[in-house]
Amino acid sequence: MTPLSAVPPPDEPERVVRSLAAVDDDIAVDNETAHEPSTDPEALLLCALMWSAHTGGVSAEDLRITAIVTADDFDDVAYRRMFVVIAGLVAAGEPYDPASVTAAFMRSGSGGAKDAPLRRRLNEVITAGADGFTAVHYADIVLSQSYRRSYRTVAAAIVHAAEELPEEQLFDHLVEHGRAQRALWRRLNTFRAGQ
Repeated sequence: MTPLSAVPPPDEPERVVRSLAAVDDDIAVDNETAHEPSTDPEALLLCALMWSAHTGGVSAEDLRITAIVTADDFDDVAYRRMFVVIAGLVAAGEPYDPASVTAAFMRSGSGGAKDAPLRRRLNEVITAGADGFTAVHYADIVLSQSYRRSYRTVAAAIVHAAEELPEEQLFDHLVEHGRAQRALWRRLNTFRAGQ
């Protein structure tokens, strides 16, 4: 088959189909295992926080970020764990640079084989390429994505309620979720107002 031919010659169709299947298999494997921290706002926020720690103390912006952003704002479980450690170090006024965060994980018992994937992910985050001046920008993106994900959660809860709750409780259930969503919207706007 030539590069300009859309149809393989009669003697090549089986070989072409096999080679295309092999390419499809490679792409499927790559998509399942591929994770690129350098394009993930959650990873970039964590990276930026750790690299912002080189300014000689806890910055006001890092305090603000770790006071408003919560572990639940992270979709990735490993990133949630990393954020909890970083936020704890920030709140305690301790160094939260990459070496200090790694040491905090080791002190907590994450040095064994069971946490090897977490340490590998931490190394990927450390080298994701964000600098400390971009922490606020990435925090805004993480909060925005979390806010959007919350609507999926609410939608699932409303569907579940429609199937399971008594009729007299349905509207109150909806109002409760509406208030929670309004609180998340205000939190996002409060963060943005402080920029």
